[in-house]
Amino acid sequence: MSKRVAVYARVSTTRQAESDISIPDQIAHAKRYCESRGWHIALEVVDAGASARDDKRPQFQSMMQTACTDPSPFDVVLIHSQSRLFRDSVGYAITRRQLSKHGVSLLSMTQDFGEGPS
Repeated sequence: MSKRVAVYARVSTTRQAESDISIPDQIAHAKRYCESRGWHIALEVVDAGASARDDKRPQFQSMMQTACTDPSPFDVVLIHSQSRLFRDSVGYAITRRQLSKHGVSLLSMTQDFGEGPS
């Protein structure tokens, strides 16, 4: 069965978008990643100019609210790397746990954090 994916892309500054991985680059990478696995992108979420120090990002909040409905309209939240979601592992872990309660996996395209609480 094909997984339904929500892609989350974020940059905090123009400089970051120019020197790091831009939002279009993150989305393109996600499309290739999903296509190679036969997954369907159900939602693309973009927070441009938003810091990952906390979760006070409008599009992130909207995505989380949607993800945490039962049944969720997607199976996976796909990010480029942990830093696109949160700058610290605590925020990442809390989000991952919250999504898991609704049957949604959190997956990074570039970092393997494995399964379970570790």
